[in-house]
Amino acid sequence: MFSKDELDYLKKIPIRKRAKVIPYDPELKKIAGKIIESVKDVFTNLEIKHMGASALKISGQNDLDIYAFSNPSEFNKYLPGLIKIFGEPLHKHETFIEWNFKKRKFNVQFYLTQKDSPTMQKQIKVFEMLKEKPELLKEYENLKYSLDKKSFREYQKKKYDFYHKILE
Repeated sequence: MFSKDELDYLKKIPIRKRAKVIPYDPELKKIAGKIIESVKDVFTNLEIKHMGASALKISGQNDLDIYAFSNPSEFNKYLPGLIKIFGEPLHKHETFIEWNFKKRKFNVQFYLTQKDSPTMQKQIKVFEMLKEKPELLKEYENLKYSLDKKSFREYQKKKYDFYHKILE
């Protein structure tokens, strides 16, 4: 059973969008490091975590998922500085603010988000499990390859199914 956040995300995926699974590119790690460093130069105490396939060094969408953690009551403390670095955010929500931009040839999703939200806690737990268990990581990467060129909605649903399975 998908969570409300998962269902909301799935609904937003364009019907015609296709998954494109690309082998891991080591350049992703360098770019993630530079992005994190640019934020740390302004906000030294902000906790930032690079997650997703690029952080796990596996095949994926050839993008970066970077999260900065803050209580929503303090988002306005960080927002002006992050706008200077990344420009205007794509979305502002109660529990997260999202930026999407390109760095070289890579898509970057940067989130200022609430670390202790159930959705974020689940993401962190899945990420840590994949990082710690090579057999699960390989299974996850194989799943991604099996969904290459399928609808992105199906790709994401199958990933959510996988997350739920390993969390049980």
